[in-house]
Amino acid sequence: MTINELMGIALKIEGVGYSYYSNLSKKSPEKIRTLFEELANEEREHSRIFEELLKQYEEKSIGMLNEEEVGYATTYAQEIIFPKLNDENIPSNLKEALKRAIEVEKDSIIFYTNIKALIPSLEVLNKIIEEERLHLKKLTLKLNDEDAFDMFSEGSMI
Repeated sequence: MTINELMGIALKIEGVGYSYYSNLSKKSPEKIRTLFEELANEEREHSRIFEELLKQYEEKSIGMLNEEEVGYATTYAQEIIFPKLNDENIPSNLKEALKRAIEVEKDSIIFYTNIKALIPSLEVLNKIIEEERLHLKKLTLKLNDEDAFDMFSEGSMI
């Protein structure tokens, strides 16, 4: 397993996250559209960071890493994160879309924290983890903001 392979998974997480938030912004009422657009742009920036890391660590081996731990991180992304971000499964209910986004942000934090433990020299992961925590906070605040939802619509998307 190379750093490239792990960064490729991280790049895919951010790319799929960008698509998810972009699609949500197109379906969301004005009150929340800006949040999803902002999150999509931040996920795009994370993708750019992982692309740079891919170039930097091209074909370097991460030999001292425990293959079992690397396998866990890979499986976690493939089985837990990606299915929640599947474009075909975007919830039509705004509250459900926010809840799913919150779950994905939590899962991403877990994934990146595991990668940071495997490759402590990747200091840039600290920044990304902190930004993912901020995403989690913003989404949670929006979910708990009753003014964001019309009491008759139950948070339906348009």
